[in-house]
This record gives sequence, structure tokens and C-alpha cells, in this order.
Amino acid sequence: MAVGLLLLTSACGVRPKPLTLHDHIARADADRAAVEAHYVPLKGDLTLGTAIARALKFNYDAQVAKLEINQQEKQVDLSLMQMLPHLAADAGYTQRSNNNAAESIDWFSNQRSLDYSYSEQKAHGAGDISFSWNVMDAGISYFSARQQSYRALVAVERRRRAINDLVKAVTTTYWEAAAGQVMLPRLEPIIKSAETMLAASHSAATDHLQSPLLLLDYQQNIIQILGDLRRIRDELVGARIQLASFIDVPQDMPLHLTTLPQAVQPVAELDTPALERMGLIMRPELRMEVYQQKIARQDVYKEILKMMPGIGAIGNGNFDSNALLYHNIWGQIGVRGTINLINLIQGPQAISVAKSGVQISEIRRMALSVAVLTQVNLSIQKYRTSLDGLQTAREINTVSLDMERLANVAATAGAQSEGDRVRHQMAALLGQLSYSRALAQTHQALANIYASIGVDLVPATADIQDLDHLTAQVEHSIAGWQAGKLPDVSITDNTGGTGTTPAPAPTTADKPVAMDQTPTSSIPG
Repeated sequence: MAVGLLLLTSACGVRPKPLTLHDHIARADADRAAVEAHYVPLKGDLTLGTAIARALKFNYDAQVAKLEINQQEKQVDLSLMQMLPHLAADAGYTQRSNNNAAESIDWFSNQRSLDYSYSEQKAHGAGDISFSWNVMDAGISYFSARQQSYRALVAVERRRRAINDLVKAVTTTYWEAAAGQVMLPRLEPIIKSAETMLAASHSAATDHLQSPLLLLDYQQNIIQILGDLRRIRDELVGARIQLASFIDVPQDMPLHLTTLPQAVQPVAELDTPALERMGLIMRPELRMEVYQQKIARQDVYKEILKMMPGIGAIGNGNFDSNALLYHNIWGQIGVRGTINLINLIQGPQAISVAKSGVQISEIRRMALSVAVLTQVNLSIQKYRTSLDGLQTAREINTVSLDMERLANVAATAGAQSEGDRVRHQMAALLGQLSYSRALAQTHQALANIYASIGVDLVPATADIQDLDHLTAQVEHSIAGWQAGKLPDVSITDNTGGTGTTPAPAPTTADKPVAMDQTPTSSIPG
């Protein structure tokens, strides 16, 4: 009964109690305070290089990837230590209540041959130090260490991918926020004017002051343009919020972006085969898969070793304080060979399974290669499409500005209503918004080409602790991108670093039309 009651009480104690609302409030307040305490003030204006550097320093995914590299490198050192001989020391002390006395019986006569005697004191201490080393275990440890070394290289490539993904995301968000900085101040007044004119139109329809068909046509145009303007406004405001999160500043902190979308210099001719080859060489996903295949190949060698006999050396040194011993200190050494007969039976199957892992990795790398080639070609096509879209947006913007100018002249002369003037003004602003966003999208498309071929803005082993140094390094790399430089794949090192070689010369720049602010940089992502 007592045991059952104890078990019932323990079972009730195991069941957790749900947290109260007060607990959740305290946790939320503590988390909010921790997030706000983590903010690092932004000094001065925000350039594209500063935004990327801050994102690399304060982004948790990038920090985890860096720590993973350090962890894998420590594991390599630990794996190398496992190749050393096993060395053990042992010591002890024993005491009996009486002497360990014994007699002896003769084997042949079965008669007592000695009186009771003992050769061990009642109390004595003993100690020994021994080592053992097995060739097969050392070989397996060697290939395990090689596997761990490849895993450390995989961690480096994984951090490259994390950095490239983060740079791509920050670049895209920055250009959207930059377009919003230019256009949002003009967008809000136009939306308010349009809402006022739409309300006036509804009042005119109620009072039957104009033709219902003309009013409905006017309202339809206003509502459609208003919907487009509101949707674009929400996207631009959202980009600013996302950018603040990337650079680790409060959401309500004012940001002044100085790298604004401006004239784009389209590349005269993109060498698609060269970019495809570069993508196959530089993309971190493919490099990771190459290392994974090497890791799988070490398993084949390990399974082969397991089928071989294990030959090892053993030795020890001993000490015993027993005064009845003639030699209190002595040493031993020997050689031992062992073989696991079960491994001889299952070894061929284990080797076959390990080889299948190598083949799977090979096929997976081929599939990734096809995906990389597809991404490179898609990024090139999107860049060309963005250039065409930019040209179209520029022409629409020019026409919209001309229509707005003529509408203002007509409204001043009394030849056109105020509502039509506002409608043309909204259409002109929508054209400018489209052009500004087309500029940003073209910069993004060019940045996507660099991302698709695996170009590193900063090395995977870059130090992200010194923000000023990291910012200078990012700005230097962006300047190389701006100059149209691509990595020279003939100059590579073990850390993934590359040299650069000039890309084809750009053609005539596309001129911006009626932008309110003069852009300060043409850095292409």
C-alpha cells in the first residue's frame, strides 16, 4: 500500500503545471528588455556597405555558423588525439583482517607438500601504469580524423552560404527601402488628396451634379490607382521595417540611406558559359557535397580496416609494497593480435553500403550542379528582363510626367477639372514609383547574378567582431563589384578566397528621369 501511494504521488509530481499569465508576461518583458539591450546605436548615415556589415555582425544565423566552424575545428583536434596510445594509471591499497595463508597439495601423490604459509602482507599498496596501442584502432581513428577535417571544411562552406544568403536578403531589402525613402514623402500627400477627391466624387454622385457614367468611370480610375499606391506604400514601409531588423536597430529609429538607386550600367555581354563554370566552382552547396562525398569515402576505408586483424602492443610498469615479494617493481611488454570473425562475415555488406553512400553523394552533387546551372541562367535572364522592364518604366515615367505637366496647364487655364488634374498627378507619381522600383530591381537582379555564381562579399573566415574593419572590408568588396570584377577561378585557396578579373566593359548608362534626390552611388548590390 505504501509503495503504491508513493508511486501515485510521484506520478502526480511528474505532470507539469501550465505557466500562468503572469509568468508569460514576466518572460515577455524580460525578452523585450534583452532585445532592446542588444541594440547597437547607428552612427551617421546608412550606406549599403554599413547595412551589410551590421547584418553580418548582429545576425544570429551568421554567428551560429561561425561558432560551428570553431566547434568543428576543436573536434578535429580531438579526433587526432584519439590516434594516440591508451595510457592508464592505477593505484590501490588493501588490508585483510588476517594473513592470506594456504597449504599446497602435491599433484602426483595427492599428499600435503607444504605447511600453511603466506606470501602477502595483510596490508599493502599496489600501483601500475600501462599503455596499449592497436594498429587497426589507430587506422580507424585516422580516417575518423579525416572525416572530421572534412566536416570542418563543410562548416566553412555552410557559413559562406549563410553569409551569401544574408547579403542577398539585406541588399534586396536595402534597395526597396532606398526607393521608399525617395518616394514615400511624395506618396502620402497624393494618397490623401486622392481620398479627398474620391469622397467629393461620391458626394457629387449623391447630389446628381454630374453624369453617373462619367462619375463611375472617374471613381474606378481613382480607386485602381489608389489601390496600387497603397500596395506599393505598404511594401516600401515593410522593407524599411525589415532593414531595421537586419541591422539591429529599434523599429522606430529614423534611417537615412545614402546609397540610392540610380543610373544602371548594363553589361554589354554576359558570358553565360563562363558564369556557369564559375557557379560550378564557387557555389558553397556544391563544395559541401564534394566534402560529404569524401566523408562517405572514408567510411569505405574504415569498413575495410575492420575486416583485418588487429595487431597491438601492450606494456605496463608495476609496483607493490608487499615486503614479502623479492621484486617490488617490475615491467611487462607484449604483442597481441585479434580478429573479429563476425566482421569477416558482415564486412563485404558493410563495404557495399559505404560505397552506396559515395554513389548517392555523387548523384546528389550532379543534381545540385543542374540546379546551379539553372539558377545561373535564370539570374542572367532576370537581369536582362529587368533591363527591359527598366526601359519600359522609364518611357512610362516620361509619358506620365508629360501628361501631368499638360494637365496642370489645362487646369490652370480652366480647361480641365481639378479632379482630372489630381488623377493625372497620381498616374505620374505611380509612373515614378514604378521607375524607382525598376531601378532597385535591376540592382537586385545584378546582385542575384553574383549570388548565383557563389561570389563572396567577405571570406567565410572573416572577423565580424570589429564593425569598423568589417564595414571597410565590405565597402572594398562592393567597390570591386561596382567595377564589374568577377573572381579569377585560377587563383583560389583553401579558405575559398579568390582573386578578381575584370568583367566585360559596360555600355552607356540609363538616365534617371525626374528623381527628387540625386543618387550618390551606383553600387550593384
